[in-house]
Amino acid sequence: MICINCCREVDCLYVEYSNNRIRLTDCTECEEVVDRYVEIDNILLFIDLLLLKPGAYRHLVYNSLELELSKYPDRGSYEEHYHRRSSKLEVKGPFIWHSWFSFQLHRLKDWFVKFDQLNRIWVLITAFEVYLTWVSEERKFHQTRSNELMRQILSKSALGQYLCFAVYCVLDFVVLNNVAHYLLVKIYKWGHKVKYAKYVVSYTILLSYGAKIYPILMLIWPYDSLLTSSIIKIVANVYIIEALKIVTNQSYIDVMILFLFVFLARSLTVKPLLSLVVTHGNFPLCWQYTKAEYHQILQNLLPSTYLKKPNQP
Repeated sequence: MICINCCREVDCLYVEYSNNRIRLTDCTECEEVVDRYVEIDNILLFIDLLLLKPGAYRHLVYNSLELELSKYPDRGSYEEHYHRRSSKLEVKGPFIWHSWFSFQLHRLKDWFVKFDQLNRIWVLITAFEVYLTWVSEERKFHQTRSNELMRQILSKSALGQYLCFAVYCVLDFVVLNNVAHYLLVKIYKWGHKVKYAKYVVSYTILLSYGAKIYPILMLIWPYDSLLTSSIIKIVANVYIIEALKIVTNQSYIDVMILFLFVFLARSLTVKPLLSLVVTHGNFPLCWQYTKAEYHQILQNLLPSTYLKKPNQP
């Protein structure tokens, strides 16, 4: 846990008395209240998140997350308990597989309970992102009709299309989360003293993705246009950059460089993986779709005089 003002580590956020009253702890470094959001309503906290208040982000991704996760045992405790129980009962033969399977089911159930809050936020934001991606890609295809991968996806049933775009959004978030965490830990040497560092990065990205729920405030206006979808994507990327800067205390230049590498990783991996799923593992067809996709991107970025069409000698 940290002070949301100066980021100094603290032992507790408040002192609880016998009459169920609490007294917020003061920071010895900056002499401010360590975390005033302990007593603030969730609606006001949500507004401060949308306004990119540093204290709101630090309260959720450091203090609130650590308090919630500390209620449950970590992975090492689970494995130690399993080995101790197996050796005590002397489980042998086919019963050891039954014991191992029961243990994994129990651990999976506890994982869903432990990360219930994060999973709820992720499902909500992914649902919005799938819809926006679906609308955006469909409109772009109807304008150009040159994307063979989208032609293959949009020829499927409504459920098939939804599943394809859901796979795309999930892959995009997984690549974004893992690449950002890897670069922060390995390149920027961040997180060595941060408890639950990986979950801090994931939670930060999830909260910054909150910009993608803006369309719910625009129900009285048509928002399913390419321009609006593009603006929402840009705003969401700005939120990610600002949120990572707030949480990691890195400079804007470092965060921008990190985001550039993350953008390149997403561009080079997500669409090829989606092509592999759509083609059911047909590598030649997957390579054809991927090559056409990147040619289309280059055609949009560079003057047409520098590029030739795929069938042009």
